[in-house]
Amino acid sequence: MAIIGEIRKHYWLLVAIIGVALLLFVLSDFQRKKGKQTNTIGIVAGEKIAITEFNKRVDENSEMQKNNSGKENLTAEENYQIRQQTWQQMTNEIVMNKQYELLGVSVSVEELDDLIRGKNPHQVIVQSFTDPKTGKFDPKAINTFLQNLDNPEMVTPENKQRYLQMEKYIKNDRQSTKYNNLITKAFYVPTAFAKRNYNEQNAMAQVRIAGIPYQNVSDSAAKVTDADYEKYYTENKFRFTQDKPVRDIDYVLFEPKMSAEDMTLLKSNIQKAYDEFLVATDVAGFVNSTSDNRYDSTWHRRGKFSPNIDSMLFNAPIGQVFQPIEDNGMFRIFKVVDRQAKPDSLRASHILISYAGTPVKTATRTREAASKLADSILTVVQKNPAAFEGIAGTLSDDQAAKTKLGDLGWFADGAMVPEFNAAVLKGAIGDIKKVETQFGYHIIKVVGKKDPSTKIKVASVDFAMEPGTKTIEALYNDASNFAAANNSLEKFEKAVKDKGLNLRSAPKLAESDNTIPGLKAAREVVRWSFNAETDKGTVSNVFDIDGTYVVAALKNKVEKGDIPLEVIKDQIKPLVIREKKAEYLLKKVNDQFAKTKDLNAILQLYPNAKIDTVDVSFASANIPKYGHEAKVTGQIFSAKKGQVTGPIQGEQGVYTFVLDNMKDPPATTDFESQKKQMAMYFQGRAGMVSNILQEKADIKDHRLMFY
Repeated sequence: MAIIGEIRKHYWLLVAIIGVALLLFVLSDFQRKKGKQTNTIGIVAGEKIAITEFNKRVDENSEMQKNNSGKENLTAEENYQIRQQTWQQMTNEIVMNKQYELLGVSVSVEELDDLIRGKNPHQVIVQSFTDPKTGKFDPKAINTFLQNLDNPEMVTPENKQRYLQMEKYIKNDRQSTKYNNLITKAFYVPTAFAKRNYNEQNAMAQVRIAGIPYQNVSDSAAKVTDADYEKYYTENKFRFTQDKPVRDIDYVLFEPKMSAEDMTLLKSNIQKAYDEFLVATDVAGFVNSTSDNRYDSTWHRRGKFSPNIDSMLFNAPIGQVFQPIEDNGMFRIFKVVDRQAKPDSLRASHILISYAGTPVKTATRTREAASKLADSILTVVQKNPAAFEGIAGTLSDDQAAKTKLGDLGWFADGAMVPEFNAAVLKGAIGDIKKVETQFGYHIIKVVGKKDPSTKIKVASVDFAMEPGTKTIEALYNDASNFAAANNSLEKFEKAVKDKGLNLRSAPKLAESDNTIPGLKAAREVVRWSFNAETDKGTVSNVFDIDGTYVVAALKNKVEKGDIPLEVIKDQIKPLVIREKKAEYLLKKVNDQFAKTKDLNAILQLYPNAKIDTVDVSFASANIPKYGHEAKVTGQIFSAKKGQVTGPIQGEQGVYTFVLDNMKDPPATTDFESQKKQMAMYFQGRAGMVSNILQEKADIKDHRLMFY
């Protein structure tokens, strides 16, 4: 009661404490959220890159990639790579533009115009305006194009945008060339430098050398302590730095596999489908309602299927239904629908007139207007077939074929959309006809057909060999229980060992990584490992990556700067052992030399050792029979003739030698080739300037917050 009385007496203090605690909690949460809410994806040399600006550039690059590859959609990996390329593109532009401005490197309007339509145009212009028929650059084509650049009837908005990007590229390329020339042309090699380089490359020393490899010393003679690790780490700390943060993770994959119950159910469904397929009259409808894959109406030539299935189908009568067969991770029920002699390849040209609503995003005309325009073109080219290529090169909405004046080249039967393919297949060579597809109206000219061969049309009811819902749920529960029960690195590692799971590792993950071994799209795992709230030793919740469940543990966090000893201890262990072996050998040889400093004394220590007479090149720093030994080579070229030198600690062992002769390089007064060689080496490294400037630009990369 006394305690309760005291609480009542000071209740106002308790209320104040609780109030302050709540306020601090709210403020800290607000600050944390406020810190994450930003419109800036990065800062380069003090210049901010807005996420909206970045995404706009990503969209532009994506569209360019689609146009160049002829794809409607890009894969997740392709989208990731485009974001990476866009970031590099934008950071490089900012850094280099500051250099251009500082040095006055620019491209005038007149200079740019000369690069586009002058006597020696830029290679991009030459490639883009080369006549595909003659293979020659047409200067008139670029002039005609530029005169009509703002005429939407002659130049589509897409083509205009593509040209403007081309113009920007030409300007940037010219600026880059000027900047690189400023650097490379400023390099000068004095004769004294060239002479020294010549002497270093051609100087040879003849020595008698005895080397004792470290492998001759047992590990028991080189036991290392923590003090040895500390000593080596301190002396070589400059070698163990990180220019960007990295993470080390261990992880386990829980991959779905079919259970016996799943297989029994699948076989039951397959048998039922087989029985129904035998009597089905609407083959396409049955396949679409039953199979995991849609009905394929294309014609197949020999070699399309695996050898045993190919032979089975081509030798069967029309209408035969085959028992289920396993093929490429699926159970398949085949039925031969038809057999005909059809050409293997077709060739056609076309003029595409698209309208709003088709996959051609730049099309704005109505369907009726498109049909009317297509009819007008059809009338013209049927009366004057020679006009086909000219119209295709100016009015077609198929940008890829437009550059080839409508020519689609040879394509396999069935490669085009059904309506287009059927029109070419049924038409005679030379026919010109109008056809509508999902892309709009096509004016098609049939150009060629190759000799026919036997082809078949096949219906296939496919059942994927995949685990069922219950199996997947059970697997997810296993992964969840594993993550919950092993929520520390120690428990995680022990459980993996006890359960015999396959432990995988992803060392030195960078913030920008997208994949880890075994997983192509592991971006969320990477982002988790770099999250500020993910501490070393943390075990993740379950990640679902394309149907595979992942549980990860953060093994190490290494920030930019010095790498802690504890992180690289295992990595440097062989080097520390080597140091101990070197100490052991140096002491043993020095003790022997205290008695008599004779090269032959080495043979008394190690009967298996040999004294070799070899020629050593200063430039290569290679000691025959031992390998690259820069430190030892330096000692050789600074030694006195006839004097025993050593022992010297090298990379592969401990060495003692006697310099017998120094072979001077052939006498010469012509060092021009040496100067050119040194200049070429420097000029080759000039391309690294951009990377060096970016390192100096204090780049703050916040992409992890967005992707």
